[in-house]
This record gives sequence, C-alpha cells and structure tokens, in this order.
Amino acid sequence: MTHVVEIEDPAERSRVAEAVLSDLPEWFGIEESTAAYISDAATLPTFAVGPDAGFLCLKQHTPRAAELYVMGVRRERQRHGIGRALVAAAESWCRARGIRYLHVKTLGRSRPSRSYDATRAFYEATGFVALEELRGLWGEDNPALLLVKDVGPGFSVTPVEGLPELQEGDDLAALILESVGLTDGDVVVVAQKAISKVEGRVVELADVEPSEQARELAAGEADPRRIQVILDEAVELVRVRPPLLIARTRHGFVCGSAGVDASNAPGPGTVVLLPVDPDASAARLREELRERTGADVGVVVTDSFGRPWRAGTTDVAIGSAGLETLRILDGDRDPTGYELHATRIAVADEIAGAAQLIFGKLDRVPVAVVRGLDVRGDMRAADLVIPPETDLFR
Repeated sequence: MTHVVEIEDPAERSRVAEAVLSDLPEWFGIEESTAAYISDAATLPTFAVGPDAGFLCLKQHTPRAAELYVMGVRRERQRHGIGRALVAAAESWCRARGIRYLHVKTLGRSRPSRSYDATRAFYEATGFVALEELRGLWGEDNPALLLVKDVGPGFSVTPVEGLPELQEGDDLAALILESVGLTDGDVVVVAQKAISKVEGRVVELADVEPSEQARELAAGEADPRRIQVILDEAVELVRVRPPLLIARTRHGFVCGSAGVDASNAPGPGTVVLLPVDPDASAARLREELRERTGADVGVVVTDSFGRPWRAGTTDVAIGSAGLETLRILDGDRDPTGYELHATRIAVADEIAGAAQLIFGKLDRVPVAVVRGLDVRGDMRAADLVIPPETDLFR
C-alpha cells in the first residue's frame, strides 16, 4: 500500500517539490511558475510519497474551502496509485479541519494537450467535477479549468444509469465504466440479477419437467415448473406453506423461494437463479475494475430478503470483495466504560440497503456507487451467514 506522509520541515517541502517538478517539464515547463510553486511549498501543508515519488500541496482559502495548489508524480511512478493516495490524504486533512470543498485548477479543454487530457481525466476519476473554464486568469492562451469536490463527512449513493438489458457474456465492468469514474475506496454495489444474467443463471421454464412433489407444493396456485426450480436450488426446505417456500440454499442463505425470482427476468417464462458463488462473482468484478482503472474499490452483490418479525424486504449482501463486511466490536468499550461482548455490525448489509433505495424495484437501475465510506477490508459476504447449528430460527 502507498504510504503518504505529511512533511513538516519547510525546507524539505520545497526540496521535494523541486525534485518532482523538475521531472515533469510537460506540465511544469514555465520556469517562473515552477519556481513559485517550489517557494510556496515551504509555507503550505505538504504530503509526499517517498523517496521523492510524488507530492501535493494544499492552500486553505476560507474556513470551508481549500485548493489543491500543486501536485506532481514522477513519470516512472505514475499509474501506480500514488496520485490517488495523495488526493485521499489531502481530503482527510480537509475533513479533520471542517473543510467541506476542495478545488483544483488545470489547463482547460479548449487548449489541446495530451498531457493535460490525462490530468483532467485523473481529477475526474478521483471525484472532482468540472465547474468552469476561466480565460484571462493564466492568459488567453492558457484557459484555466476549475474543478471542485465535496470532501465533507458523510457518504453518497449514486445510481449508474444507462446500462442496457444485460445478457449472458456481457462485459459488466466495461459497461459500468462507460457511465461512471471510480476512485479508491468506492464501493460498487450490484444487484444480484445483473450478475446472474451475465453469468447465464437464467432458466427457461419450458425446459423444466416438474416432479410430483413440485406439483403438490404448487397447490394449484403456482407454476409447478417454478416450484421445481426452487427445489433444485434448495438444500433444505425450512418452512412450507404451499405454494410459499422458505429454503436454505447451498450458499447457506435462508430466503424465500431459494432466491429463484421471476421479477426483472429477461422475458416471460424465465426465472433468474442466484449466482453459483456470489463472493467469487464480486471478486472477479472487483479485479476487472481494478485492472482497468487502477482504483482500489470494493464490490457488493445484493439481493432482497425478508426478515423474521419485520414486514417488507430489504437488500442484503450475498457477495462481497474488498471491504469490511462485518465490523466486530467485541472487546471495545462504550463511552461509559461498558465492554461490548456481542456487537457486530453488518456493514455490507447496510451498504446493500442504502443502494436498494437507488435501485428501486421497477427503475431497472442494477448498479450504484457508494462513495465516502472507509470500509476497505478483505472479508466475504459468507462471513455474514449464520451456521445452521447456531441458527435460533431453525
């Protein structure tokens, strides 16, 4: 993991700035401006990745706003996550001081430049939004593009819109990245049906021959072929009230109809099954997104479950990768000194529930991005499954 430090010594700040900027003449080729950056660095909050791999300086303008004044990463160290790590450190510094907005200026789009095309793409990928192109600030030949980012506390849940109806074999990672930029710490939340469709977990009921048990459980009220698919997906029927079935799946989930669902299926006469291994599905998608963006993101695969003693459904995590799925607070103490003994927060489920508000059931939005949470880890959604021997509802 990239290690970022804040430099306290003024002379060292300027030294690092000079070492890095001298390696980047495509961006810092104006001698007078570069000299000003090096001199100013001595008086500004400065973060660096060593040895002299990259640095970033902040300038606070008001109690609520600061500027990413200058940043550089040596050419041979670019595309290794150093820039993202520096921006993340700057954002943390701002949040700790109540600074809500961070802005940065770079060369505007109206002045063609391959180098600055990459710079703009970087800032937009880390969550900055282009606000305005200013002429005259740096001279008519050098339009300044102003980009801003809300770095305050809290988090956002943003729908990834415009995805087509998914089919088996579709490149889901590519389709997501056509609609959204990702940055370190983002959590990509994907509805189970999106994963199941691209993995071919769709059954044509016309190809299903129901058993006698399926016909009995259908009770003349449901399609016995769908009941047969449920039986095929279940390892145990936990509760039966024909034609309603609550089953335990091979994943260990206890859910209605073993997760078999006809809503939002590809067409009439089809049902969608749960992924074979939702954690593995999440891990594959995470790796594909990381390879294409360099961003260290988490992935959660969700499905709607009912709950004992509660009306309605909520989305829960059935697959996850790259995040703290379960936060275990056993042994911690509350403000009064009481030691916690059985306090475990289902972080991935809470993220899934928040994303479900964006998905809806009829809006056909199967992907959302949660931004602003620090939940990176290496747990799985399988860690949320209660073993049958300790299940009080068994």
